[in-house]
Amino acid sequence: MSAPVTTRPVRERVRERRPSLQVVAEPRPRHTLTYALVIVVLLGAAVFGAVALNALAAAEAVEARSLERQVAEGERTYASLVAEVSALEDPGRIREAALELGLVPSGPARHLELERSLPADGAVVETRLPETTPDPVKPVLSAER
Repeated sequence: MSAPVTTRPVRERVRERRPSLQVVAEPRPRHTLTYALVIVVLLGAAVFGAVALNALAAAEAVEARSLERQVAEGERTYASLVAEVSALEDPGRIREAALELGLVPSGPARHLELERSLPADGAVVETRLPETTPDPVKPVLSAER
């Protein structure tokens, strides 16, 4: 017939399934208040830092706007001065101012031609004009004085 069945008692099978019990140490105390205070301090420092940086940025923005206004004012002043100088340099205005001061228009233009060589030319020719030759410019210069 059949072979004998060996069965263990139920208690032994239950013990094998259950882990053995051990003594548990007392849990470590948690410092929740300390952690909460540290987090509050860190968040406060972060908020204070953000507000301080925002205030600094606002102050710099105000200064930048002030400098931009000064630059714009300087550019307007420069443009008006350039316009004033160009108006003062107008040849017609200069002519009118000269006539008001009693100046008269000049005569025909004249120039001198030198017939002698200068040392910078490389060759110096010793030629003297005779003493009897009148200087064509001298009477003009003496008459204007």
